[in-house]
Amino acid sequence: MSPSKVTVLTGASGVVGQSIIRELGGRPVVALVNSGSVTGPGVEMLRCDLSRPRLGLDDDAYRDLVARTGAVIHSGGLTDWGQSPERYQRTNVDGTREVIELARRADAAIYHQSTSFVHALADDAPLPLRPTNVVSAYVRSKLAAEELLRASGVPYVIFRPTNLIGDAATGVTSRGQIVQLMSDWICRGRAKLFPAHPGNLVDIVPQDTLSQATIAAMDAGDSGREYWVTYGKEAMTVDDALDVCVEHARRRGREITRPRVIHPDELTEAELAALAPMSRRYVEVLADVSEVTACSGGALPSSLEELRSRYGLPHVSDRDAYRRSLEYWSEHGA
Repeated sequence: MSPSKVTVLTGASGVVGQSIIRELGGRPVVALVNSGSVTGPGVEMLRCDLSRPRLGLDDDAYRDLVARTGAVIHSGGLTDWGQSPERYQRTNVDGTREVIELARRADAAIYHQSTSFVHALADDAPLPLRPTNVVSAYVRSKLAAEELLRASGVPYVIFRPTNLIGDAATGVTSRGQIVQLMSDWICRGRAKLFPAHPGNLVDIVPQDTLSQATIAAMDAGDSGREYWVTYGKEAMTVDDALDVCVEHARRRGREITRPRVIHPDELTEAELAALAPMSRRYVEVLADVSEVTACSGGALPSSLEELRSRYGLPHVSDRDAYRRSLEYWSEHGA
């Protein structure tokens, strides 16, 4: 990338975006945000709307952005599960189309954040993903965005992370996501049931692992690569993950009853009805996420070894990173 150019980061106020800004360490970045705000060394914030033509910018602002763009890290999108297909289409698919047009005009590459859950839609998946699964519409929109990239002719690298936890060393995260929220529910002893298909692994990855890989690929000028940012067969078992939660609760002065692991298909309406509303919602979401993992054969594909080899990513224990994430969330988020 030319010294006169800058990195453009979409979704800069999100969890991935803020992690990338931290890992950039003050390097110049134009931070595109739709809501919220970002600050920091090297950060220039620009408000935009991915779903609108020219990202919602006026002609002068758009021309200036095109002229300055050296590379695009595309982490913007609608990531909340359970939304309508139309909402995902506008932000995740149409938004990616607008990012592709920006990159085409700027002669820049795109470093695109997708999701490992797209593997549940593979032709050879051992199980079909139910259309009613809470993540189904989201995953289909991310797969559609990937297909746009491949057909665009614009240089790209696709990253497919699993669910994210905090920074590997510190546990820091800008806000809690599904892993932190559900882990807190377990660690407070509120979880009575934990739905999981037999053989499923619990694959979570530190957010800085994703950010470091993205920046390394951008700095290398790589294109045409697709990476699964997951632990794959190295990931924790369900028992491993629950052990970490029980140990964390004990360190916080709580003795909790370990939730009962149950096959999602064996959940009864009577058991669900007996749960508090929030607990019922969490159990239902866990059952749907378990189905996604089962559609991938119990373990997600992983490019972690290749990322370590190609970009020098450190070996990080997911168990230790999970413990740090729980500690940080207990101190700062819960």
